[in-house]
Amino acid sequence: MSNQDPNLQKPVASEEHPVFSEAPVFQPPVKLKHSGPGIASFMMSLVSLIGYIILAVMVINLLAHFSQYQTLNPEVVLQQTGTVLLPFVFLGSLLLNCAGLVVGIIGIALKNRKKAFAIAGLIINAFIILGFIVLLAMGLAIPSNTADIYPSSVQSL
Repeated sequence: MSNQDPNLQKPVASEEHPVFSEAPVFQPPVKLKHSGPGIASFMMSLVSLIGYIILAVMVINLLAHFSQYQTLNPEVVLQQTGTVLLPFVFLGSLLLNCAGLVVGIIGIALKNRKKAFAIAGLIINAFIILGFIVLLAMGLAIPSNTADIYPSSVQSL
């Protein structure tokens, strides 16, 4: 016969006794996919940057023509390659930045996705839009003629 007390029972592996519970199963980390809207936001920011570079080259070309001939004759200006496209390139790039900002916010809001491209696109688009607003404010703050600077020099009629 055994010398064990019949009233003693072996503990059952349950939640009451964590010592006897089963070992946790190792699960490899889940690889997250990149956010589709995040990639789109980043690409929009890059395309708009290329648009702004093209815009800068076109304006420099126009200013070089002005410095050469010391005039901005409207007929001559319109003959310059791409002068008519200046406002369209600018507005197109600005609209891409606004759309990229919205798509970047959507990309950040998605769950279970990598957010690196969404954050990068959001930051680039936001800086470009803020830069545009600062340049616009600076341009509006500069007086347009000497009457704004020296009101006493303007003779009343």
